[in-house]
Parts: sequence; structure tokens; C-alpha cells
Amino acid sequence: MLVKDAFKEVFTGFNMNNASSSDKYIKEVYFIQKDSISYTNIIPNKLIKKRINVDIKDKYTMKDRDIIISLKKPYKVGTYRFTNLKEDVVIPNNFIILRGINMDLYSFIFVSNYLEKIGIEKYVNDKKVNERTNKELTLEDVKNIELPDIPKQRQMTISNLMNLINDRSSIYSTILENDDQIIKYALNEVVGDNNAR
Repeated sequence: MLVKDAFKEVFTGFNMNNASSSDKYIKEVYFIQKDSISYTNIIPNKLIKKRINVDIKDKYTMKDRDIIISLKKPYKVGTYRFTNLKEDVVIPNNFIILRGINMDLYSFIFVSNYLEKIGIEKYVNDKKVNERTNKELTLEDVKNIELPDIPKQRQMTISNLMNLINDRSSIYSTILENDDQIIKYALNEVVGDNNAR
């Protein structure tokens, strides 16, 4: 089954260039970026908070079980599973949104992992996306990615394992990143002290 047949909606995120602005309407919202995705998880502290003066339709904010795909390499795939963020998360137009998965046929965890680890790369290689001048996925590309025909029960079995592995990998990634920041800070302190002497 193709992606476009497995979801009710497949569309690009919000385009700020097409929005009408107003000096009176200013609020702060969170925007997702490619760095906000780690092992198909969306990391709340990696979202960017921006002040905007445009009204963003609810359609372009993340919903439960949304799958998002970045259009530029590396093609990251994220799923919306966290509930501890109260503010809306806006999806910009460099992402594709897959919304309304056919729950009778597919697990959204299975599909997101399949797309990130196998499906997109297979499509890119088969369709020679990298030979294009812009080397980006398009909306039509994503709609036409083939999903495997696997019984939902088997998907659910491995989805639980995928969740555990992705959560663990995401935690390790955050720890390593924090360790890297501590090392940079320590080196800056030492270098700074040496320069001062």
C-alpha cells in the first residue's frame, strides 16, 4: 500500500511566506526543526520558540499520531507521542505531515520506523531522487512510498521493541550531547585561564 492510501491526509507544513502578518497579533509558539527529532522521537527541549505575528491554522500544529518527514537529507522521521508540552508545536513547510493513519492496517510506530530506517532510502535509491538538482523529497515522492504488507499484529509486536530501543537511543544521544557540552565548557574555561596568564 502507498503512503497516500494509508493516511487520510499527506501535506506539507506551514509556509510563513504565504501568511498574512499583523502588528497587533503577536504570540510565542514552538516550531519543530530537524534537530528536534532523534530516533523518531520528538525532543521537547530541541523545539525552537519563536515570536510570530501571523495566525497559524490548527492544521499545521502537531496532532496525536502524526508522522512528520523532513524533506532534506538526512531524511528524519518523527512521531508525536509526548504529552507534557502544553503549547502548540508548529510544523514548517520543510516537513511533510502524515495524518490520520489507517489504524486497522498500520501501527504508526511501525510505519515511522520503517520509513526512517528502510522506506525512504529504498524509494530514494529506486527513483534516483539524489540525481535531481535539488536532491530533496517532494510531496509526491512521499505519497508514493510503498509500505510493507505485514499483518497489524506483527507490526504491534515489533513496535513495542522499537519504542524501547528508540527511547533508549534517544536518552543516550541526549547524554552524549550533554557530555559534549560539558567538555566544551571545561576546555573553554581552561583555554580562557591560560590566555589570562
